[in-house]
Formats: sequence, C-alpha cells, structure tokens
Amino acid sequence: MRIAFATHVGLEGLTPSDRVATDELHRRGAEVVPFPWSASADWRRFGAVVIRATWDYYKRPAEFLAWLRGLERERVPLWNPAPLAAWNMHKGYLRDLERAGVPVVPTAWVSQPDSYGSLEQLVRSRGWSDVVVKPVISANANHTWRTHGPPSGMDEERFRALAAEGEVMVQPLVESLAREGEWSFVFLGGEFSHAVLKRPASGDFRVQNIFGGTVTRADARSEWVEQAGSVLDAVRGPWLYARVDGCILDGRFVLMELEMLEPDLFLNLDPLAPARFADALLRTSRNDPAPVA
Repeated sequence: MRIAFATHVGLEGLTPSDRVATDELHRRGAEVVPFPWSASADWRRFGAVVIRATWDYYKRPAEFLAWLRGLERERVPLWNPAPLAAWNMHKGYLRDLERAGVPVVPTAWVSQPDSYGSLEQLVRSRGWSDVVVKPVISANANHTWRTHGPPSGMDEERFRALAAEGEVMVQPLVESLAREGEWSFVFLGGEFSHAVLKRPASGDFRVQNIFGGTVTRADARSEWVEQAGSVLDAVRGPWLYARVDGCILDGRFVLMELEMLEPDLFLNLDPLAPARFADALLRTSRNDPAPVA
C-alpha cells in the first residue's frame, strides 16, 4: 500500500511523531511518502492520504479548502475525510459541540469589530478578568494574545485590527493551565490511545514548544479519559484520529479544542501508539470514507 502523509513546504521530512508512524507502517509493508499539500501531485496514485503536518493551512484557508474538496471530488481516500477536516478548520465547531452538550471553555464570538463595541465592554459584560484573544482560523497560537487586567489601549487596537480581518474568539484566561497544564487525549480508530500533559513556559500561557512549552506522556484519571472520549460522540462520520485538548475545572474535563485536522499526535511519546496508529490506518483504509454531513 502506498500512503501519502500530507505536510507543508516548510517542513523537511517528517515530525518525530509521524516518523515513528512511518517506521511502523514500513514494517508492515506499506510505503509512506511525505508530500506538501500545496504541491502539484496526482493524489489518486496513493491508496490513502493522511493529513498530517499541514501547518500552514491557516495562512491560505481558501486554497486549503479547495484542496480538500478536490480530493473529495476525485474520491481519494483521505484521513480525516474532507468534510470533517473542513469543519475542523474553523473553530466555530466549538459552538456546534457546545450545542450538542459538550462542556466547552466559555467563548465570545466576534464577527465584526463593532459587534461588541470595545474589548473592554465585552470583558466587563461577561464578568471576565484576563482574556485570551485569537482568530477562528489559526494554528500554533498564531495571532493569539492575552490581556493583563482591564484591556489597554494597545489591546483595543489589536482587537479591532484582528476583528477587521475576520471572526475572532475571546475566552477567559484559564489560570489552572499555568499551574497544572493542558491535557491532550489522543484517540486512534475510535479508541483511546494515550494522553500527554502540555505546560507553558514560566510567565506564558501558550503551551506550544515554539513558545517554550513542554509536553510529557502522562496518565490521566479514567473519568477524564471517558469525559474526553464523550466529546467524540458528537462527531458525525468516520475518522482516523482525534486529539481532544482541554483542562480540568472543578475536577471535570472541559474542552478547549478538538483537533481533527493536523494535530501532533505525540506517537513518539508512547511506545505502543505507533502500532495503534498503523492498525487504525490500515483497517480504516480498507473502505473509502463516507461523506460527513
């Protein structure tokens, strides 16, 4: 079987997580080729295309969406499937999940600069203190920032500039993240695989390693695993992988993001995870993914 791992032009080779997955697939007789999603290619020559480190999609969302739809039209076996990936591109999916009963970190959605007046008015109306502001199409904390106390004049300028470019989401800063970290629960082929705990650098709130964040393999309470898994009950259609990110508030898991597009699955941090991924991919690839409504 010939498999493509879709990446981006700025990445040479594979991430550490995808490298161990590739090694495992090679041991099973499959050939894995990393290929930038934006490159000219006949994707139909692959038995499966797996969206992996396509980490520049948010810079060219229309082009990326067209790529997804093109593969869907050509009936290329894509994981995760194009409709699910397209839904997951826009963080408005959190609204869908919240309506389905999933506990989600409180969020204000700003569709235009004047819809809430000022950032200060929004924060005051919600009774929040420090907040995190970010665009709804983003990755790696791009254009994501926080306030310190009441929004300053500079905060207001950044808020209006960001809202002028597209929809913005504002959330209260979760203080427990700095103390306890952010949990990521990885699910492969419908089953829980492993969990990791991501912690920000001292004085920061972002857990990404480009900002000094760290990630370690961790054992989570069984009830947290179950609560994270219940998030996926609201997802329609087939899927290969999911990373459920969140925090623990009052002893319960609360969703921050559901990553089903291009997350790091941290397969290199769990010795059994590469085999689980390979099993799930080869099993699901026996059938073409059905469209997701």
